[in-house]
Amino acid sequence: MSGTLFRGQAIRRHADVQRTQIIHEPPTLSGRVLTGALRRALWALRWGTWATVMVLWAAVYIPPAGLFTVVAALALVLGGWWALALVSSLAGAGVWLWSRRWPRTWRWVESRGRRFWRRIRYRFTWDDVLAASGIKATDAAHRIVVPRLLWVRLGDHVDELSVQLCPGITPDRLAEQADALACEWCALEVRVTRHPRAAGWVLLRVVYTDPLADQPADSTRDQVDLGRLTLGRREDGRPWTLRLLGRHLLIAGSSGAGKGSVVTALLWALAPAIRDGWVRVIGIDPKGGMEFGMYPGLFHMLAMDSEAELVAALEAAAALAAGRCEALRGRTRLHRPTVDEPHYFVIVDEVASLTAYITDRALKDRAKAALAVLLTKGRAPGFSVVGCVQDPRKEVLDLRNLFTVKVGLRLDSDTEVAMVLGDNAHDRGAHCEQINSLTPGIGYVVDDEDRRDPVKVRAEYHDDAEMSWLSATYPSPTHEDIPALATKAGKRRDAS
Repeated sequence: MSGTLFRGQAIRRHADVQRTQIIHEPPTLSGRVLTGALRRALWALRWGTWATVMVLWAAVYIPPAGLFTVVAALALVLGGWWALALVSSLAGAGVWLWSRRWPRTWRWVESRGRRFWRRIRYRFTWDDVLAASGIKATDAAHRIVVPRLLWVRLGDHVDELSVQLCPGITPDRLAEQADALACEWCALEVRVTRHPRAAGWVLLRVVYTDPLADQPADSTRDQVDLGRLTLGRREDGRPWTLRLLGRHLLIAGSSGAGKGSVVTALLWALAPAIRDGWVRVIGIDPKGGMEFGMYPGLFHMLAMDSEAELVAALEAAAALAAGRCEALRGRTRLHRPTVDEPHYFVIVDEVASLTAYITDRALKDRAKAALAVLLTKGRAPGFSVVGCVQDPRKEVLDLRNLFTVKVGLRLDSDTEVAMVLGDNAHDRGAHCEQINSLTPGIGYVVDDEDRRDPVKVRAEYHDDAEMSWLSATYPSPTHEDIPALATKAGKRRDAS
């Protein structure tokens, strides 16, 4: 038995191209009538069964449609066609009134109807759409075979199609025709990603609406969970949550891509914990306070005046991490934050300013060494590094592989996508170079520990007035001055 019986589905056979019929004896008139009647009966049985199943399914999937079906059937049986016409007219008037008076609940019903129609369209146009798009192969028996649609998961904004590839069709081949599929299905975008459970399968993410086009709503909460920080919204409409307990975050993007939006969204999520004292933030702003100077009350320590001060703050954080490692030795493998032993976030607005652009070579080497200590030893004692970078080249940021969570905002090319998110991130759907410059804060997230495909997200936007309010309402209860920068001989020199 051919392996294509279980991988892919044949949509045309050799006989369809060269129709050859061998007649051993002329069929009789009764034989032709019987054969035609049998075929028509089988056709009617097949499509009648399908129509019945679809009607029952629609009645369950769309409750108002199911109610109308039952009432219409009873009206037809008890009152005839006039009763059916009356019920239909009343239903139409009710739908019009419902959509005007209660639009929110009506949109829910309407979305269920659209999703049900999309499911039917996927199933019964799949073969023709793939064949017309060139996603097909021909086997030794001259059969045209296309990938098999196995399962459809419908969403409000994004549909996920589980597809089994057939011999001769690769994920790259399918991705090349993604635009053709998007045009056929009237979708904004179609992305091909690997299937999380089965080899030889892929996921088609069909995006119909873009909830990231609008700014996400504010999500300030009194309870903060470092394992589930809400920073914005995903492309499927669900909240974008990030786990930063024992993690480091890298944010990369071109100028104006929205790196500051991700940082302010993070501070907005951490604000209650900062006020309560069990989270402390060390800010390093190489731009002279143009970023963090708008909300200094949120920081336990803030460096922004000189290169020496920036390096001194980074070394102070590294020393705190090393000291806590010694204190926790033999007690625990992962620090749990408390007011007495808080979790530290070290936020560097532009990492390259410390690792590549400092003119003093000695300061540059010390900054790299302190950053390496935080990235390699900070996980267990409760230190998380949040680094922003505009130029992701290796000679600029050679420590990027130590960041476990990476956010790629708008970038210039697919090469930069690979530098930030990984070698195959672009092939898995992270098209950062295609992000519109008018939508800052949109990007793709890759978590090295979860090993999932890139997720498209948008960070909440908070303007300067909102951040000033946050700084005044949720200030850090502790503030520490930047220590003097130590010299190689062990002496101290003024960080200013």
